[in-house]
Amino acid sequence: MLMARLQVNRDSAEEWDSLICPRIMETLKKNMKQAAECIPMKSDDWHFQIMDPHDQHTVDISQKSCSCRRWDLTVLRLTREHMHILSLGS
Repeated sequence: MLMARLQVNRDSAEEWDSLICPRIMETLKKNMKQAAECIPMKSDDWHFQIMDPHDQHTVDISQKSCSCRRWDLTVLRLTREHMHILSLGS
């Protein structure tokens, strides 16, 4: 069963237009669109304050933490605020 499922997933991945899964790409696009509404303010090299239309958060890049606590769950679940900081570079 497992080997058959892995093969089905490999076959479907060969049909992708990009290297990233289409579902993940849609999530990234949605987050990037929402990140356009955010205003980052740099405190120092590692700390940012992110203001969006509804809330504000403090992000510590060195500790990979955010006041919204989503990075505490997983680094892969980037919110629109995190996407905006990462799009700034350093």
